[in-house]
Amino acid sequence: MGINSEKRRSICVGDTTYLWYVVLDDDSDYYILNVISPDKHLILSCPLGTETPYVISKGRRFRNAGSIGWNRFLLPFDVPQTITPKFVKRLIVWVDETCDAVSADGIDFPV
Repeated sequence: MGINSEKRRSICVGDTTYLWYVVLDDDSDYYILNVISPDKHLILSCPLGTETPYVISKGRRFRNAGSIGWNRFLLPFDVPQTITPKFVKRLIVWVDETCDAVSADGIDFPV
């Protein structure tokens, strides 16, 4: 099944074209940056405006390894006020790096 690209932007990183969009979260007052690979193996949600920057991995791939989905990881960089393609690319490249990511399990987050 394909991905609805209506009202979503695309970005090419390497040989892959990802879709990304920002939407208001259904359960909170936070906006969420969502990034999806065409095969849906990489699905990221990055809450905006939180005190501690982190990303939620919802797909089957994170850091070129398997993932069970819905894992939170601390970001080693800040999330800007305005989301740009440059930041989206930086996030995707960081996810594909081989170094270890710091798990945020057990930390209380608003989203």
